[in-house]
Amino acid sequence: MKKAIKIIFPNTVHRCCQWHVMRKAREKLGLLYGKHPKFVDELGSVINCSSTISEFENAWVVMIDKYKVSNNKHLNNMFEKRADWAPVYFREIFFVERSTSQRSESMNALLKLWVNAHTSIYKFVCSIDNIIDNIWQAEGDQDFITMNENPQLWSKFQLELDARQVYTRNVFSVFKQLLQDSCLGILIEKERDTLYEVRIDSNSDFKHWKPVSYIVNVNKEAELFSCNCKGFEFQDLLCPHALKVMWLHGIQHLPSHYVLKRWCKDANAGVKRPLNERSHDVGNSVAMQMFRALTLRDQFDFLVDLASKDADSFNLAEAQLKELVSQVKTLHNSSNQEQDLAASNEVLAMAVDVEDGLHEERGNQIFHDPPTSQCKGRKKKPARWKIPAEKLPIKGRTCGYCGLVAKHNSRTCPKKIDDQAAGQEIDMMEEDEEELDEDN
Repeated sequence: MKKAIKIIFPNTVHRCCQWHVMRKAREKLGLLYGKHPKFVDELGSVINCSSTISEFENAWVVMIDKYKVSNNKHLNNMFEKRADWAPVYFREIFFVERSTSQRSESMNALLKLWVNAHTSIYKFVCSIDNIIDNIWQAEGDQDFITMNENPQLWSKFQLELDARQVYTRNVFSVFKQLLQDSCLGILIEKERDTLYEVRIDSNSDFKHWKPVSYIVNVNKEAELFSCNCKGFEFQDLLCPHALKVMWLHGIQHLPSHYVLKRWCKDANAGVKRPLNERSHDVGNSVAMQMFRALTLRDQFDFLVDLASKDADSFNLAEAQLKELVSQVKTLHNSSNQEQDLAASNEVLAMAVDVEDGLHEERGNQIFHDPPTSQCKGRKKKPARWKIPAEKLPIKGRTCGYCGLVAKHNSRTCPKKIDDQAAGQEIDMMEEDEEELDEDN
């Protein structure tokens, strides 16, 4: 696949899915994970919390020396191919803050709700149409909510007000979190009005949080803010460190060159055509029939309002409608006859071809087993195949008497049997003592 991408998509950056890389590491490094429980967290910190390439490489070497795993083949292989999967190597490329193939995985999960290995071609095509309709419907619902509702503000900053006006709801929620993060850290001016350092100290209350510094270059006249974390390049949204410096310079409004159309409410303007334009497309699907019906309904409603105001308009509209209905019926019948004739000719030609083929292939034809019929009852939902490390261990049955995880229950518990036997011996001893007392 890597070779094919270079040929077919020469300008595309190929990145390996980090989730699959870490899953393979979990398979290969199971013994190491069990021997050093803290190694998992430290490996994740080195991979996800490194700001620069040099920082990542140095932290990796320190981690390898600390746990003395320099001879581990899989870790060495991961480090050799680090430029294909490590997040720090892709900070300057737009990836929408994604490090995995979750978009394709989510689409696969959506397809599995409608199709499976036993779905016919006809049902598959119908299911794809339903999925597309549902996606368009969900997107339309989100557009309606975005256009008619205002999300709650975190502050009264003008930057946040501008963001709420232009960004969609989901993007605005991300921007609001970035705005909150901009309150963290200490701002240090390295060069007057041009170079700043944002220093964030460690916090033991947060996992993987370590001291880190970010450098922000500023061009105040052009309102350009460039941070070495490459947050804007990676997700097309200003990073918290750049927002912190913008506050210092008193910039109240979002610069237009930092507001990309892909995140705005009008991102689909010009992409989604109006209903009256789509109704003229070729095709007889249910969606196309709905578009045409809605377009004609609007026009007929307007005609009814005009024609009902006086008798002359009504008589003219009635006469024209009768003639129009007659013409549409004639056109509809002729088109149906042509379609039926073409379909019958096609079926006849297929029948002739099949009959000729039967005479030729009947001698060496191979008969296969019939397709397996679907079992009765509720169909089991397909699940993703999991490696043994991901599967939860099966819990053993706990005895209700002794409380141990064993193959026995409270009725056959050995401890219960021993206790009952001991109790019987005590009772017998007490009876013997009572008999001796009576004899005396």
